[in-house]
Amino acid sequence: MTQPDPGVFKTSGSFLRDRVAQHLQEQGFGTGDATEDTASPATPDSEGADEPSTAAGGDAAATSSAKDGASAESDAFPEDDTETDGRPASPQDSDDTAPTEAIAVSASAEQAPSEASPAAEEDTAPSGPETRPLQPVNEPADEGEPMWPTPQRLSDVVPQDKDQEEGATPTPTHAPVPDSDPGGGQEQTGRATAEAAGAVATETKAEAGKGRKGKKGGKAPLWWRILRVCLVVVGVGIIAGCGVFAYFYATVEVPDAAQADAVDEGSTFYFADGETVFAERGTSREIISYDQMTAGGDHVVEAVISAEDRGFWTEPGVSVRGTTRAVWSTITGQQVQGGSTVTQQMVRNYFEGVSNERTISRKIQEIIIAIKIDQSESKEWVMEQYLNTIYFGRQAYGIQAAAEAYYHKDVDELTAEEAAFLAAAIQQPTPFGQADVETTPEMKQRWQYVVDGMVTTGAITQAEADAMEFPAPEPERQTTDLSGYRGYMLQEAMRELEQLGYTEDMVNRQGYQIVTTFDQDMMEAAYTAVDEKVSQEELPEGINIGLSTVDPATGEVLAFFGGHDYHANQYDSSFLGSAQAGSAFKPYVLATALEQGYSFNSVVDGRGPQTINGSRIQNAGGSAGGIMSLLQATEISNNLGYINLAREVGYEEIRDTAYAAGLPEGSIHDDQLVPVMPLGANSVRPVDQASGYATFANGGVHVDAHVVREIVNREGENERPEVESNRAVSESTAADLTYVLESVAENGTGRSANLWDPDHPVAGKTGTVRDELSGGGTSAAWFVGYTPQLSTAVGVYSDNNRAFTIPGQSISSTGLPSEIWKSYMTAVMANYEPASFPDPAFGGDNEYWAPEVTPQAPADEEPATPQVPEVPEQPEIPEIPEIPEFPQNPGTGEPEQPTNPEPGDPGDTTEPEEPDNPFLPGTDRGSG
Repeated sequence: MTQPDPGVFKTSGSFLRDRVAQHLQEQGFGTGDATEDTASPATPDSEGADEPSTAAGGDAAATSSAKDGASAESDAFPEDDTETDGRPASPQDSDDTAPTEAIAVSASAEQAPSEASPAAEEDTAPSGPETRPLQPVNEPADEGEPMWPTPQRLSDVVPQDKDQEEGATPTPTHAPVPDSDPGGGQEQTGRATAEAAGAVATETKAEAGKGRKGKKGGKAPLWWRILRVCLVVVGVGIIAGCGVFAYFYATVEVPDAAQADAVDEGSTFYFADGETVFAERGTSREIISYDQMTAGGDHVVEAVISAEDRGFWTEPGVSVRGTTRAVWSTITGQQVQGGSTVTQQMVRNYFEGVSNERTISRKIQEIIIAIKIDQSESKEWVMEQYLNTIYFGRQAYGIQAAAEAYYHKDVDELTAEEAAFLAAAIQQPTPFGQADVETTPEMKQRWQYVVDGMVTTGAITQAEADAMEFPAPEPERQTTDLSGYRGYMLQEAMRELEQLGYTEDMVNRQGYQIVTTFDQDMMEAAYTAVDEKVSQEELPEGINIGLSTVDPATGEVLAFFGGHDYHANQYDSSFLGSAQAGSAFKPYVLATALEQGYSFNSVVDGRGPQTINGSRIQNAGGSAGGIMSLLQATEISNNLGYINLAREVGYEEIRDTAYAAGLPEGSIHDDQLVPVMPLGANSVRPVDQASGYATFANGGVHVDAHVVREIVNREGENERPEVESNRAVSESTAADLTYVLESVAENGTGRSANLWDPDHPVAGKTGTVRDELSGGGTSAAWFVGYTPQLSTAVGVYSDNNRAFTIPGQSISSTGLPSEIWKSYMTAVMANYEPASFPDPAFGGDNEYWAPEVTPQAPADEEPATPQVPEVPEQPEIPEIPEIPEFPQNPGTGEPEQPTNPEPGDPGDTTEPEEPDNPFLPGTDRGSG
């Protein structure tokens, strides 16, 4: 017989009806109308009595089928001997009455009316041979071959997994049915049709339910899929991390020796000769046992645990949270954070081979060793090594040295309050080490944090904590002679080392040989020059005298005066103190003009007073001034001439020149870029001015000022980075500027500072700052000058920019500063060979920035002021004699100028007699 195709088909109306009719024809059940369902009468003795007629419609068939069993499979395939339709089932029933396949209800049954009528029954009667009553299904039609094919489940024909995965209802497929006896008649045909329709409805309903359940259990939600991926990644990461940890744990060994720093040596500071020691910064350490640490009680150890590692007694040598934070910060490129336990810190500071590099590999090495140490050594041993190596400030390493440095007692005599202070100092040893009777709020907050932690860990009670008072440390004991200027030298050397990346802890522990730039003889000369003029007792409080000397060729600070005694006052007046520059700033303005191609013979209008930007400005001391060259304006320090020059060359350009020459970046604020900028409202330190003028002495090349020449490590290597330098102005500009400033020292306001030694010529500039709020008294006075070998600045100033006096001294640029400069430089230049400045270049173009002056007789004066003759475009350059000597009047090449008939100002009586000047009626007493 022909076996039907088991392909999956849709259970829709007409297609299903045709399929059922075809199947019945193939089985030999007659040739009735395939488009109509065949009705069979129900008999009480047959199973068909419980099957609904096809004429009753698809709904009736489905309803009747649902009543016959709990599921489609139980109706179609009974597996036991339980009652069916109210009677016991026989083996023959199980074999012969099971349907061969579940088939969907026909479309004609779905469209039939709910109740069958006689007319409908007549219409549906088959047109084949004479109709016979249907034979019961449990009675075979033929003894040789069963009427119905062997029962098969749907899953035997159509795979179920694919349908359930896609959430679709499986489509039933016909199983192959063997040929049956065609003589079975139409009764068997009708019964087969009814059974097939009922089974199809029941099976379809059951499979539809399974299909709906398949949809609910299909693709997982998006959040779950993302979470699942994340969990997999994390799991892989954890596994990989464990593998890496296992590798390091197996390969990293605990060092068998303590590093040299555990018994370290301090650093030594030398004068410039590299042999004479002036200070030592060494480790102060006394090794004690754990029993000695706790002899006075457990509060010392418990305070340290409260400050540094509150899980010390229970953790396995490391803190998982702290270590994770530190490693994450390193991986993400942030600054490496803390997180080290007491054990890790001990490992880092004690064992040989564990570096202080901030790398992940070093951190892993530290963690592994800490874990192994925690397993092999007791907690007490770890704490003992830790408290004997950690730095507490004040050059004190170890708890015993710290107790002596801060409280002048042994560790077993420390109170709980004092122990908490020392524990708080571990995190910030330098600020705590500088604490004396006066302490900062931050220190008290850190101390309170430690005290609160001791309450948390149970070391003390809350009542004991409430009764504690902040224990201010005792004054620091001096272990090195830092009296006089030695303390200032050490202070400046330590400050520069810190700028170079060498911390106080490194200097104290790593045994550097530090050679400074300070010349011992010059330091003595600077101290003597100041002290002879103004002793420590004569110097009023709040008044400072600063002196700095720089080698123009190297930038080395050879000597300075920062104060009479470091023990009495740690405020360094040369490196820390500053004051307004006054007219000592004018050389930077002139250098800008020369660099822009203007000659120092260019003419400016220096007459006063003048109204500039709505403000009335006068020369210092009310001087009338005049129309003059830049050289002459510099000699007499004419204010208005330089104010007009600054307007021509540009304020930004002047600032750039000053920065390039050596003034610190940011020292000239934007609000100081105003017409009076040349008068020096910006603040400068003596070392800044000495460095700036050294640039002019060095042919326009600036070398950064510094105080540390060499940093020699234990291996004998010099670690000092190379000193930076830059060209600030051209060599010709530097030569012409030096020529002008040399004229100031010979013919102008700087005569009081001149050495008058042909072997050691001097170029320089004065500067005076007036306090107009106090009646015009002096608040700062300067003389900054240089020889071919040295540049020195001397400043006398007040802390609050207010006028001051010093008994027996003239507080002006031509007074005390010039006198100190001359005394000091006379002493130190005796050790230098004769030298001279380079010849001037006389470069640049002559500009005439002054207005034409019409001859007009003043109303209150007899003689008339003649008109100033026009300056020729190319003035005659004076001949340089064969024997180098500078003319008394450098302006001999200019046209003769008429004498101003206005009576001269006698000026400062302490100055030498002022030479005749065709443009200036008197000396400058204000701007310097």
